[in-house]
Amino acid sequence: MSSATREHGYMPQLDALRFFAVMGVIVVHNWQPSPHTLIVGQVDWGELGVRLFFVLSGFLITGILIGGRELGERAPARRRLFFIRQFYIRRFLRIFPIYYAVLIALVLAGVGGIRQIWPWLFSYTTNIYVWHYLEFPYAVSHFWTLAVEEQFYLVWPLAMLFLPRRWLVPFLVSLCCLGPAWRLYASFHYSPNNWNTAFTFTLGVVDFLAIGAVLALAAHADRSKENLQRVLTLVVLPIGAVVYVTLFWVNRSVDHHVPLALEDTGAALVFCWLIGSASRGFAGPFGRLLEWRPIVYLGKISYGIYIFHLLVPLAFERAAEHLGVAYENSGFLNFITTSLVTFGVAALSWEVFESPINGLKRHFRYERATDVLPHGPVVTPPTQAISP
Repeated sequence: MSSATREHGYMPQLDALRFFAVMGVIVVHNWQPSPHTLIVGQVDWGELGVRLFFVLSGFLITGILIGGRELGERAPARRRLFFIRQFYIRRFLRIFPIYYAVLIALVLAGVGGIRQIWPWLFSYTTNIYVWHYLEFPYAVSHFWTLAVEEQFYLVWPLAMLFLPRRWLVPFLVSLCCLGPAWRLYASFHYSPNNWNTAFTFTLGVVDFLAIGAVLALAAHADRSKENLQRVLTLVVLPIGAVVYVTLFWVNRSVDHHVPLALEDTGAALVFCWLIGSASRGFAGPFGRLLEWRPIVYLGKISYGIYIFHLLVPLAFERAAEHLGVAYENSGFLNFITTSLVTFGVAALSWEVFESPINGLKRHFRYERATDVLPHGPVVTPPTQAISP
């Protein structure tokens, strides 16, 4: 990764990770490989993709907020409020327009009973609806993750900017424990038919976001990054890999799904290493793959890909009905076809709709500490922010 790229806070390898995360979700939803399909069918790539999204979100958003916190500590309190305003406006410009445009279109088209649950969708509480009623509305079943992200955006910036510094790590560690605890509770409290649905409640995934936030704090504290990378490689990665692989096989050998509560934590630790390493820049063939322009671009538009990936098969199904032909949203060929169409729709949405709106962020830039204190240290939030 070039030094210029690092200086401007943009990390293209993290965009590539977004792409691979969203592809994991598409594999499960639009391929639906048989459990007997080697590797592809045995691993729940959708769950892994969502977990990677959450850890990445916690890392990137916390990286931005660290700059705002340091600015607030070195400047008048009103500057911290200014930072919060800029943060929420920039998040609004990136997330809301395409989300609400798609929702309004679906409501007007009367797709899949969405009119009956629109208050949950419009208020970003879909995950609470899913947890409460233990059912997914198919066309927008993936929107529960966007609800979790938005709840994170609402709460975490206030905690990050206003909690005493000594409380931050204990607070995050408690969240890291709360996630597995909720998943254990859900495993015992809900039947095997709906325990996974109960995990969509915010507490069921809060540890992934917290692990990403801890990584960002550690990366900021370790200026050289060498010590952190050593810990990630020698401690975090082996522990995460052993926990995930062991519980992966245990979970598939017993009838109860209790091991999944910690299996997800193991995966999150592996992703912690992956994200930390990608933020520094992988070298060699893997690094070149993560910086290959088509993959980086698809990662940049991954938010649109995620939103549209279930709607494209729905459009295929509607078209097949009119043509009087059969259509089934499964199989490798369907996966390839729907993926390519989804990429095209997401690219069109980005170039025509999202990117011009996103460009308005230039009017709401974050301040640096030197903008307020001419002789103070530079505190510049990274320019890259998460798109779910």
